[in-house]
Amino acid sequence: MNKWVPITLWLLVLVLGFWVWNQRRLANLAENNDPIMEGTTDGRLFVDVPWKHLPSVGDVQLKDQRGETFSTAANMGRPFLVNFFFSTCPTICRQFNGQMQELAGQFKNTDIMLLSITVDPETDSPELLRKYADSFLADHDQWKFLTGQPYQINETGKRVFHVPLDKATHTEKIFLVDRWGRIRDWFDWNDAEELTRLKDTVQEVLAETVPPIDLQVHTRYALAGGFADRWSREEWTAEFKLNDADGPVFYSRDLVGKVWLASFFFSSCPGICPQMNRHLATYQTRLTEKSVPLISISTKPKEDTVTVLKEYARQYRTPGSDWRFLTGDELLVTRIGSEFFRAASSPEHHSSHLYLVDRWGNVRGSFDWQVPEQEAAMWEWIDKLQRENRPPTSLDRVYPPPAPLPTEEDEADES
Repeated sequence: MNKWVPITLWLLVLVLGFWVWNQRRLANLAENNDPIMEGTTDGRLFVDVPWKHLPSVGDVQLKDQRGETFSTAANMGRPFLVNFFFSTCPTICRQFNGQMQELAGQFKNTDIMLLSITVDPETDSPELLRKYADSFLADHDQWKFLTGQPYQINETGKRVFHVPLDKATHTEKIFLVDRWGRIRDWFDWNDAEELTRLKDTVQEVLAETVPPIDLQVHTRYALAGGFADRWSREEWTAEFKLNDADGPVFYSRDLVGKVWLASFFFSSCPGICPQMNRHLATYQTRLTEKSVPLISISTKPKEDTVTVLKEYARQYRTPGSDWRFLTGDELLVTRIGSEFFRAASSPEHHSSHLYLVDRWGNVRGSFDWQVPEQEAAMWEWIDKLQRENRPPTSLDRVYPPPAPLPTEEDEADES
């Protein structure tokens, strides 16, 4: 027998064994909602995740080919097809945008918008992009060619779509953002089967009239969900997970669909924390009636273990109320405060305000519970946010309202 035959058979067995092991590993990751990173497969792996775990694009603000500011939040309610390019690319980008032109024609009489974002903003001014758009006979209302400061483009790639945006290596995917600002899926632009799937998925998204909060989404967007699990590698904390004193891990994304209230404290705090938590204890019946969870995050997690917080919660929490006491990594807690809530949350100093989060996971208000007018406003905003049936068209915090700009009379008085 040829000596190479058994060697070849052994190699086949090893390859098959690795393939089976890898498929089981990926299946387990999908089952546990853990992130499946790009590059671990050929990119054709599909996962089923809850819609509310899909990442949100938030409010991306860039300049369009008319020189006007385009805001994704201001256009909430319209789905987007998003791709990346640069105008001086002589080959692949023109072919890519040729395909986008075909999609623009197919979806011309629908709500769909196309967003083509340059990866070379230093060259691609609005004036140049207008000429480039005209070369594709673009409808300037339907198809936006977007540019901005280099840092804005970089953040859009890294923090929003999680793709490289260098000219030599920028992504060739088309991303679908649904009516509610969630990245629904991505597609290969140069694959006939993928384009068919894109068109079918766009029709599903166009048919939606309310946010599909309880929907399981079958998506190829392998990064869907799981951002909270690798927070240390993310540049911005848009969602988070912490340890709950009652045992299960708390994920902020699981509260999508609910309005919720958050506070910061630590158990050994001798001053404002006991007063605040005694006051919050009086909210429990009213919050329970409104189905509004109360989330209290320790800013000294090294001393506030799950065991410590479980005992601490007994002083304030009544049976049946949805009041969760959370702890976790110290750096993570600090980042959650500064990045997610825009609040101080270090072990040395933490905010004593209450933070109101809407049904879509956006912080919409900061309230001082010691000021009766702000406390009354908080309850009004809870009712207001519970009536929302779609994400807001501005993601700026709504309370307290921004200070009015000074008038000419004010400036004259100061002088």
